[in-house]
Amino acid sequence: MIVPSQVRIWLDDQIDDPETPDRHVPIGFVGARSSTEAIFLVNLNGLPEFLDLDHDLGGPDTAMQFLYWLARTFPDGPVPGYRVHSQNPVGALNIEAFMRSWQKSTFIK
Repeated sequence: MIVPSQVRIWLDDQIDDPETPDRHVPIGFVGARSSTEAIFLVNLNGLPEFLDLDHDLGGPDTAMQFLYWLARTFPDGPVPGYRVHSQNPVGALNIEAFMRSWQKSTFIK
């Protein structure tokens, strides 16, 4: 069984934007601006214990790309805890639905 690392990932492309301080990396989290950076953090530290996710990461990049990779890499979980802070309502629903589906699939096996 895979044991999650103590890493908590904050995924948001605006972590350095001075006009959006609510998007800056909170204490206790490691920040990633893109799905590529989030994948790098997982490769470096292992499966995170928690994810705090924005959906839109600039251009065509979204949190979904990271989540698809994460679920393929750890298909049996455990599924990290998560929260969605995206202001994109459709994107937030997509993340929620994906995470619920992944969680259910780990119970079926």
